Order: sequence, then structure tokens, then C-alpha cells
Amino acid sequence: MGNSITPYDPIWYAQFGLQQLEKSLGLAGRVFRGVDKAPQQPGSVIQIRRPGGFTAQAAPSVAQDLKPTSVNVTLDQWYEVKFALTDKELNYTQEQIINDHIRPAAVALADKIDQALIAQLKNFPWFTSVTLSSAAVTDITAARRALFMNAVPLDDLHMMIDGYLDEKFLALAAFSQYQGSGDAGVSTQMRGALGTKFGFEIFSNQNVSTFTSGTCADTTGAIDFGSGTTAVYPAGATLIHVDAMTSGGTAKAGDILKITGDPQQYVITADVTFTSGEADVTIYPGLSQAVDENTVVDIYQPGGNAASKTQNFAFHRNSLCLAMAPLSTLANQLGARVESVTDPITGLSLRSRMYYDGDNSKVIVALDVLYGVQVLNPNMGVRVMAA
Repeated sequence: MGNSITPYDPIWYAQFGLQQLEKSLGLAGRVFRGVDKAPQQPGSVIQIRRPGGFTAQAAPSVAQDLKPTSVNVTLDQWYEVKFALTDKELNYTQEQIINDHIRPAAVALADKIDQALIAQLKNFPWFTSVTLSSAAVTDITAARRALFMNAVPLDDLHMMIDGYLDEKFLALAAFSQYQGSGDAGVSTQMRGALGTKFGFEIFSNQNVSTFTSGTCADTTGAIDFGSGTTAVYPAGATLIHVDAMTSGGTAKAGDILKITGDPQQYVITADVTFTSGEADVTIYPGLSQAVDENTVVDIYQPGGNAASKTQNFAFHRNSLCLAMAPLSTLANQLGARVESVTDPITGLSLRSRMYYDGDNSKVIVALDVLYGVQVLNPNMGVRVMAA
């Protein structure tokens, strides 16, 4: 006789899984998070609200309207962890075997969310460089300076580093010796946690990725509108034409474009080859001001010319967004046991499903999440490139 799934509690699995998901988030645990309470389908576009700002005015003044802004996020990431338990396994272990596997399932989902956010780092047009053999506290303060110059608030800063930079920082007196960091240094020696330094909450992440730049030997060119064309690229434009580059040179999505006279830097969003030294280049964000023909541009290569570097990341919480929404529980009407839970405080949402596969005498248990990730402000993050 097959096992009945009735005694098992999918709402508990969902709640416990949600707790484990939150505990396991790396980068995702330190960025802006939004939630839509209504059940959604993959591909849905939701609006995440952000507080508006104010302008100081000479008193007495007229009361200002509240102008909260919103950002559209596409819920295009739907991932699950699914496992099957035979009747024999459940007969011997009962519910314990399910409980034992909820946590690793949630950890795997958290890992996937983390990777999706890290894939967004190539959309940040600012970077600093670190030489691992001589890594020092100045590498941290250089990232802080870059954020400071971009007028980033300094009250909620974080720095994600890989294992190599973690090793170097752990060996610095500023982190691990009493004379450099007081009681916190003793704790670092005991636990290996770097803690907060120079305004950054520093954490290690095994998902830190590398970035490979293009192969432009000559990285200086100019804005070009083509033969017989006289115009300007207006503010907001995301496609520009560049010439006077090395013929056959390339730029990769994630390389950086700097326009003379423009304080904003731009990230190149699609790979490009400069045929006869020119090509259309797509950029993010859109131009902050109009640009004339022949304005000089420079391409910066965070990975080095045709080389790769590790992308560590210094950032403010509002640089990136993770948005989630609950998945449908309609399958409850079709014989499955489905529960979807959402934490309105953390913005996390997770669904658990259980159903019986009679043909194979197995109970199927699944946890899944629906989410989207997006850059909120490209000037609130700095890639810290290490080689």
C-alpha cells in the first residue's frame, strides 16, 4: 500500500525553508529587497516602491508632496529543488528524512539567487584595482573614496570579497591583531570573520566571479555620427557610435566607457568589435548630458587588456534589488499539497509542494522561488578588481 502524504506538513516545510533561505543569503542578504504579496507567474513585471527625496527650502515654505518612486522588476528567475522519497524510505524514517533535506534544498536556492545578483556586477561602471601580493587597507579605503565621490550615503556599506582577498585581509594587523583592531582583532583570529572596517561590513563569498575584458590595444577614440551627419547624442541615449579605435579591437560587456567632460562613467552592455576602428556601442546608464561629435572617449578595462580579474564588490544596500513574489497554490485543488509563504519584513518568498507519484511509489517534495534582480543605482557600487 502506498504512503499517504496527508500527515506531512508543507506549511512547516515552507516556513522552515524560508528561514534557512534567509540565513544562507550572501550578497542577496545585503541588497535592497522588495516583495509583491500577490501570487505571480514567471515573466511577470512587478513594481517595487522606493522612498522619494526632499529639497531643503527657505522657511517659511510650502509643504512638499511625497513622491515615492517605483522600479519595474521582471520576475524572470524561477528555480526549484526537488527530491523524491520512496515508500520504503518513508516507512523507515517517517517525516525526519524530509526535515533533514529542507535546509540543504533552501541553501541551494539561496546560492542560485546569490549567483544571479553577482552576474549584475558587470553593469557597474566604476572600479578600483588590487594587487593581491600587496593587498592593504588602502584597497578598502580606495573603494570607499570612489563611493564617497559619487555622493553615496556612507551609512549602509558592504564589501564582498573572494577567498584570496579574505586570506590577505586576515593577515593584516588592521583586522587580526589587537594593536590594529582591538577586541575585534581577537575575534577575527578566533572566528575568521573580518567584521566591520572603515565603514564596510566585509564578508567573504564563494560565488565571487571573474571578469575578462576586451582586446583594445588603443583605448582612446571619439564620438562619430557618420559621414554627412551633424547632430548630437541627446541625454538619455544608450547607443552611440565610436571611431578611431584599434581596427579589430574588442570591448566586452562590462568594460567601461568614459566621455571627456562628462563626470558620469558608462558600462558597455554588449560585446563589440571595432571593424576598421569603429562600431556602435551600447551603454548603461543612458547619457547624463548631450554629447557632440568628435568628443574624445576612453575605454577602461577592469579585467586588464585581454585579461581576467576577480570581481570583488564594494556597495551600498540600494545599489541592487532582489524582488520576489509568491507562487500560485492552485495545485492544492488538484490533489497536491502546496503552501507559499512570504516574509513582509525580509521580502523573501518560498513555496513548498508535495505530491504522490503512484506509478513509481514515491513522494515528491519540492521547494521553489520566483524572483528578479536589477541594478537600482549603478553609481552606488564599485567593482574591486583583484589579480
